[in-house]
Amino acid sequence: MNVRSIASIAVLSLAATAFLTGCPSDGDKGSTGKSGAGKTPTAKPAGSTKPASTGTGTAAAAGGDAAKYGKGVIKGTVTFTGEAPEMKVPKKRSEAEFCKDSEVKYNAVLAKDGKLQDVLVRIADGQVKGEYEPEGSATVNQKDCMYEPRIQAVMTEQELLVKNSDPTLHNVNAGSGATTLFNTAQPKGAPDLKKSFEETGTYRFKCDVHSWMRGFVFATDNPFNGVSGEDGTFNIAKVPDGKYKVIAWHSQYGAKEKEVEVKGGEVSVDFEYDGTEAEPAENQGELKDLF
Repeated sequence: MNVRSIASIAVLSLAATAFLTGCPSDGDKGSTGKSGAGKTPTAKPAGSTKPASTGTGTAAAAGGDAAKYGKGVIKGTVTFTGEAPEMKVPKKRSEAEFCKDSEVKYNAVLAKDGKLQDVLVRIADGQVKGEYEPEGSATVNQKDCMYEPRIQAVMTEQELLVKNSDPTLHNVNAGSGATTLFNTAQPKGAPDLKKSFEETGTYRFKCDVHSWMRGFVFATDNPFNGVSGEDGTFNIAKVPDGKYKVIAWHSQYGAKEKEVEVKGGEVSVDFEYDGTEAEPAENQGELKDLF
């Protein structure tokens, strides 16, 4: 073998060694943050969120620092000491296609054993420090010609899915006071409507096709809320320490307020209605000529 051949072999050997040294193994990639150069990163899709959960959201304090949820719990019971109006089947159900097939009693006032259901209890807007983002979509469903749930809270800008589970036409008319936010027909089998609220407030849902249908969505600036169940109890978890104004609201009997102070544990706050309260401005005349 001549000298030129030996030199060529040496050059090739050096090049191969340099190439192998410059390419880390799979096990080394990502260890320094430099080995990924030239590789397209995988980004989380915009709007991707965790599954929704009751009374919580993802918190992010101003300035980009993560705001921690607290360990406080606000819980209590909503009692009813008066005589509740009897809930019957709305008389117009008998005139409506599909709806007439089910005798579903109305649900404006659900009181049992001295406890009141469907009272939304929430920390008032402007009370909690830090900026919060919703964890996922909320849902309101049209089922058996009624809204489910009847009342709930969402955060501003949170996606609200409006479903139609009935084999009939509904018309979703949502507004606040005299202002209509949207008014959309939703035939049977139609895709979900995707809506959101830019401003805090109480939004009333009704159906122009079935006049008895009524539901309520509160848009708030924080995720701390709960709705009383059949036993009248509610629970608001992960509340940061602080003093708060807590508001209870019922669609027939309106709002009541109390002050609470959270210090890392449980604090109880109870509300009482007696049935003599005036109808709230957000919902006038719901039961008039209904039965």
